[in-house]
Amino acid sequence: MANQPRMPERFGEGSGPEQLLREWLLARIAEAAALPPPHRFPRPQELVKEGRPPVRVEGLSDAVERLCRLARPGRRTEEAGFRSAGAPPPLFCRERISAERIVRTMLGKEDERELPPLLGSYGFPGGWENRLIWGDSLLVLKSLLFREGREGEVQTVYFDPPYGVNFPSCFEPFARRRGEAAPGFVRVKAYRDAWEQGLPSYLAHLRERLLLCRALLHPTGSLFLQIGEENLHHVRILLDEVFGERNFVSLISFRKTSAFPGKLLRGVSDYLLWYARQKERVKYHPLYQRKRPGAEGASNYRWVELPDGKCRALSPSEEANPDRVPPGARIFALGDLRSAGASERGSFAFPFAGRTFRPYANSHWKTTREGMERLAEMGRLVVSGRTLMYKRYLSDFPVVGLTNHWSDVRPSFQRNRRYVVETVEKVVERCLLMTTDPGDLVLDPTCGSGTTAAVAERWGRRWICIDAAPVPLALTRMRLLTSVYPYHALRDPVEGPAGGFLYARRQNGAGEEVGGIVPHLTLEAIAKDQPAEEEVLVDCPELATGRTRLSGPFLVEGLMPVNAEGKSSAEEGRSFAERMREALGLSPVFAGAGRKRIPLEKIRAPDWPSVLGAEGVVAGKRVGIVFGLETEPIGEDLVRKAAREASRKGYRDLYLVGFSIDAGGLERLRKLGRGNRRLHYVQASLDLLMGGLLKWTRSSQIFWLSGLPQVRVRRKPGGEEERWQVEIVGMAFFDPLTRTLEQRRTEELPAWFLDTDYDGSCFLPREAFFPRTEAWEAVGRALGATRERGDPEGRRSSLFRPGKHRRIAVKTIDERGTELLVVRTLPRERVKRPGVALDLDFRQKNGASDAAGRGQKRGGGLM
Repeated sequence: MANQPRMPERFGEGSGPEQLLREWLLARIAEAAALPPPHRFPRPQELVKEGRPPVRVEGLSDAVERLCRLARPGRRTEEAGFRSAGAPPPLFCRERISAERIVRTMLGKEDERELPPLLGSYGFPGGWENRLIWGDSLLVLKSLLFREGREGEVQTVYFDPPYGVNFPSCFEPFARRRGEAAPGFVRVKAYRDAWEQGLPSYLAHLRERLLLCRALLHPTGSLFLQIGEENLHHVRILLDEVFGERNFVSLISFRKTSAFPGKLLRGVSDYLLWYARQKERVKYHPLYQRKRPGAEGASNYRWVELPDGKCRALSPSEEANPDRVPPGARIFALGDLRSAGASERGSFAFPFAGRTFRPYANSHWKTTREGMERLAEMGRLVVSGRTLMYKRYLSDFPVVGLTNHWSDVRPSFQRNRRYVVETVEKVVERCLLMTTDPGDLVLDPTCGSGTTAAVAERWGRRWICIDAAPVPLALTRMRLLTSVYPYHALRDPVEGPAGGFLYARRQNGAGEEVGGIVPHLTLEAIAKDQPAEEEVLVDCPELATGRTRLSGPFLVEGLMPVNAEGKSSAEEGRSFAERMREALGLSPVFAGAGRKRIPLEKIRAPDWPSVLGAEGVVAGKRVGIVFGLETEPIGEDLVRKAAREASRKGYRDLYLVGFSIDAGGLERLRKLGRGNRRLHYVQASLDLLMGGLLKWTRSSQIFWLSGLPQVRVRRKPGGEEERWQVEIVGMAFFDPLTRTLEQRRTEELPAWFLDTDYDGSCFLPREAFFPRTEAWEAVGRALGATRERGDPEGRRSSLFRPGKHRRIAVKTIDERGTELLVVRTLPRERVKRPGVALDLDFRQKNGASDAAGRGQKRGGGLM
């Protein structure tokens, strides 16, 4: 830990944790008060106590704020309530993704040094990797706060929750097919906004998460909550309670992505509620827009000064298109020279153009007599009727400050949106630019299509994004991997974005300011013959010439599969099974491939305690249902036991319901589910872990039937060097109603990934394929290259050498975002007959005595 202080001797073992913290904070306050303003330590001070998150303060105000928090019983009680609910589960790494590594494979550049010299990504001090986390935001936020000790580390939270308008869940495939009008994605409805107790449930859901977000915020940090007009007033009252009324900063309005029709006045605006952790300390960078005559903030710029000094009004065509103004002419507005209020020093008479001008009654000139004379010498004065005014050239300050009404934000076209409730990037971008610096940490508890992550990547911010649904994670992963970003020039390449971007003042051939630094020439500066001040446009840094940037490395994480403290696996399994049976009774439908629905009837508990969690009827036949544990994926052992019991009870179909299934469980399910007896994996929504807040209906779509990936691993025949290739044959979906096996081709699979040297714990994709889309085209165009290896249609991987583990892993993602992992060990035996490939297949055919089983026994075919 940085600069860990030595604890005073009175910090004895007998001191309680709160007393120890209070004494330590008082000592830091005394030290900081002795420092010169602003009373900040040269390096942050930390209190480290075994078994508790470290406490970090940067100066006097931090220490005082932490001490005041200890004295607020309400805050302490709420935090104690969160802690008493049990230790939050830790987060574990599911994937470690590097766009550079994948692009290197795509281009056939196995050596990192072979990459194009102008290709790269940003790095952060300490080896930081951005984080995409799958899980209930409440549990994840608790883990970040109480287990990882990240209190006060987040600079900005962008929170875009459901609006609480009782919108039922829906689903649409998230990958657009090739050949459609716009490549990329199709909009997705993959969220639910129906609440069991209506508004109270919705507000309770928000409140828990807002309290945790507030604790994670830095003292200079901000939270933006996006909301519609229906519950704006309720949510603002809630935020006033959590953050305090004094920390309200602004209410920002912008045009929403869609307008819902109605009988009365249509609502077209969404809103951002901006609250600061501490308003008096909030970090804020003003944003500006380029002035355009006639537009908002520049409506008075209706005059033009020609090169010969003559002035006239802009013509209608020139107002509509300022580029039609004659070369060398200067557009200007008329500025008032008077200020309200009487002043003896500013009430003098001033002669100009053969007339004498005085300020009106109860007003005075804004500048002195000498200043007025200087304005006249510079040709800045102009007579308008009976009033003396001055010229404010557009070039004096070519930008106008942003207000809290963002009228220029326009929704994207429906066909180009990735998500049905996708936020316009410009909205998130402005929030981050206003309240963060490069290198700061941004948190999004509701990831959605990954807009916050994409914007943070573009502007060199670190990010953590959370979502409980698999579709948002799949969308975000795809969006980041296939995006190309501008390479903003860095002040310090060693520090990366944390060292800041470079800004410069530049003009184009017409003399217009086009750089990130613009002049701000005021009336006072003109009158006193002072140079213009300068303003930095934080959204206009310099670009590194000819450089292309990909997204930086990021982790895909999940909650550690461990049991809650004080509960045995059996106890947890029984209580969880009861909750799952209840949810299944309220929504007794398994969503199948495409738009198929498999209804369940007569759901009940098993006759005696067993591994089965429920029994039911599908298509008139009894079926068994097994629920995996709440905190663990379905594994091989559970599949084996469930299949054995289902066989004894004579079930034709067995459904294994869980939040995930590991590679061993999937392989065992495939092997045991053949012939007349079929085993099915059913993906359950993580919404089930949210307790009784969300409302369940038959249309909730919280259970969906998964297919089985068909994977072939083939060794290249001949040659001394050992090379392998992976091919995705497709996906197999068994229909329990028709008892038929439906084969889906690879081209219909949204995404699949390959790790050619799987270590058994963390998935490191070295190739990424999106067969249904043209997602890689933007990267290819930016690099001026095409895929040199593998299959551009997304069916086959590149040829690769076996890694040290001699194990490959293939991860497939279906239309509903379900992730399935297939793991295969590469054998060491050589092919005896030259020209013949050694295949390791993972496929399933209809029927028990299929060729797959016979081929497996011969040792060469399907496994």
